Amino acid sequence: MSDFEIRSRCLIHRERVAFLEATMLSVRENPRPEEVGGPARGARLPAPVADSPSTDPPAAKLEAHAFGATAPGPARGPPGLSRSAFPREFYRGRARAHRAAIVATLLVVGAFAGLAAAGLLDPAAFFGPHVARSDWAFAMTGARDLNARGLTGNGITVCLVDSGIDILHPDFARLHLVAWKDFVNLRPDPYDDKGHGTAMAGLIVASGSLHGVAPDVSLIVVKVINSAGFGSSSAVADGIRFCVDPFGDGTRGADIISVSLGSKAPLFVATDVSLAAESALRRGVFLVASAGNDGGMFDDGDVESPGVLSLAIAVGAVDASGRIASFSSIGSSVNRTDPNLKPEVTAPGVQLISTAPGAHYVTTTGTSGATALAAGIVALLLEAHPELRPGVSVGSANVLALKWALARSATIRPGQAMPHDAYYGYGVIDGLRALSYL
Repeated sequence: MSDFEIRSRCLIHRERVAFLEATMLSVRENPRPEEVGGPARGARLPAPVADSPSTDPPAAKLEAHAFGATAPGPARGPPGLSRSAFPREFYRGRARAHRAAIVATLLVVGAFAGLAAAGLLDPAAFFGPHVARSDWAFAMTGARDLNARGLTGNGITVCLVDSGIDILHPDFARLHLVAWKDFVNLRPDPYDDKGHGTAMAGLIVASGSLHGVAPDVSLIVVKVINSAGFGSSSAVADGIRFCVDPFGDGTRGADIISVSLGSKAPLFVATDVSLAAESALRRGVFLVASAGNDGGMFDDGDVESPGVLSLAIAVGAVDASGRIASFSSIGSSVNRTDPNLKPEVTAPGVQLISTAPGAHYVTTTGTSGATALAAGIVALLLEAHPELRPGVSVGSANVLALKWALARSATIRPGQAMPHDAYYGYGVIDGLRALSYL
């Protein structure tokens, strides 16, 4: 075995091999002797010294050099050999990248703040509750304008005929539940195993992350739809009758009944539903019902029950731009006169954020959501004009008076037929303008 092999195995530690290679590479890239601890060019070389038993072998000197030691003499050793072997350009580039990232972040934050200050950007759309993304619907209907006037539905009772309600949702912390009835499973306590009723209730009475149209109304909830979304005609009829007289003594009944269950199925067009609804309307109770979701090539040519009734307020749906939704059912004018042509009005019904069972939120699309918004608007108008509440006026004269106000004040959309359109009705509901017609 050669001397080199003996010295390499005995004196060079394995953990220093990589560092030694980097050092040798640095020496090759900087060939000037004075940069690696050697004599300057032109300097006299020292005389060779013979090995002696008392001195370290040359391999020991090599090991010392690997640790950053330098040979005695005036020349300096290589600076920074104990630092990382990455070239200096690497560290300079990394520092420049950090500075660029900081500058870019400051520019983005500054631009965001500037747009927000100028009113061109709503920070809530990015950082606030996601429910704010459907505030356009409350603004389009004039609900927020009425709220700004102090109208919140106080003193008005709305009855929701649907799949139930999850009263434990945090947005219902202020809910005033007057009565509850389950015509499906006969359970004594409120619940919602479908979710549709909770979503409709949120659009009307939510007061938390979501702010409904009329958060201070009193609510009667009747469950007539099961967990699969089906219900019997008799259950719907019984639900409407319960809304009118929840305690069996003719008192504390609903001012408004909201029915978002329009369907082409025979169970919802049976005569018992129509009879119960007609009875409520004759007593001056407002019945707000969905026009239906069978729009398009399969539309049957009219709104659905119980919205087909003359004094009922049938509600179609529009999107955020005010265009009629493709699914919204058309109405018919046959054997009808103003202000009872169908549908009467349209309201936002596309991509609405509302409450869902289990403290969640849901996106809902359909004439059901439009109906809930319209029912909330009617509640605000009745708060402003309590003389129009059931029992105060004789018969259904109050219903006709409010329907005329809704028809005359509705917002006309481009391309809409006048004075009534089979899709838009009299137009998109506008609560603030309707108030001026009462």
